[in-house]
Amino acid sequence: MTTRESDATDYMAAAGCFCLALRQAARKTTRLYDAHMQKAGIRTTQFTILAQLILRGEMPVGKLAGFLGLERTTLTRNLALLETQKWISTRPGEDPRARIVAITAQGRGIVRRSFPYWAKAQAEAGKQLGADGQAALKVLGSRSLG
Repeated sequence: MTTRESDATDYMAAAGCFCLALRQAARKTTRLYDAHMQKAGIRTTQFTILAQLILRGEMPVGKLAGFLGLERTTLTRNLALLETQKWISTRPGEDPRARIVAITAQGRGIVRRSFPYWAKAQAEAGKQLGADGQAALKVLGSRSLG
């Protein structure tokens, strides 16, 4: 077997890459939720941020990023859009470098109006995953892989 053939055989293993499969599944899932959520005028990513603020209350940007599993810079870009919509407000924290994020009355309103669309997306995703897929997803989400 030549080096080239050996490399090709090795690279065939990448066809089963878990990272690729997870990223594809995440993109497909986001598209499913966004298709439903667009009827309410909100993206899934925005809904998720706002829902966490309702559930957990106001908090520093870094703490919210941790709950969401996002990089702080990614969250900051998303928060800027939410603030433009007046769905959140920010203020300095006790530490001047930290910003505290809170949901506004308008933000609560958009979550309330969009919740039925989220529920439909959730039901559809749950049906597609099946009980085993749902359980596996919850286990995977609770584990630290890195």
